[in-house]
Amino acid sequence: MQVSPTNLERFSLLIPALFLAWGFILLPAQDAWTSYWLLRDGQRGKAVITKVLWTGHNGVAYRYRANQKEYTGEGARNYEDPKFRVYGAQVGEGSIVYYSASHPWLSQLRRPSTVAEGLPVLILAWLMEALILATIINPKSKWALRIGGSGAKSAVKE
Repeated sequence: MQVSPTNLERFSLLIPALFLAWGFILLPAQDAWTSYWLLRDGQRGKAVITKVLWTGHNGVAYRYRANQKEYTGEGARNYEDPKFRVYGAQVGEGSIVYYSASHPWLSQLRRPSTVAEGLPVLILAWLMEALILATIINPKSKWALRIGGSGAKSAVKE
């Protein structure tokens, strides 16, 4: 079975489309949801660091109590707290946690400053995602990315 150049072009853009969707749409949407509720009805509580994670961003696992129930969370340590700036967080140490009063399972170790952090980068990624999707749907569209050669002459012919 021979694969047409158009289908090959579509398939080659599927992986970047999925990567961009996961990293720049799904994860930021989840973070924005959490940040929204923490800014709207966030409560301050006490968490205990249960594990230092290797995530590349000083990640920790923690547990905290809200409404007489214990919850767990994972995320970056609170770099605004002076005691975590120099040496990071250690297992067993206490930390401030911010959790939503109406959704107590949503939490972070630092209070967010805005709902969508890094919005300019997200907008650029969304634009790139739109161009990739336009190419997957119709590689001959004027909005399609040309990946097979240079300029408009590289349009795939069937």
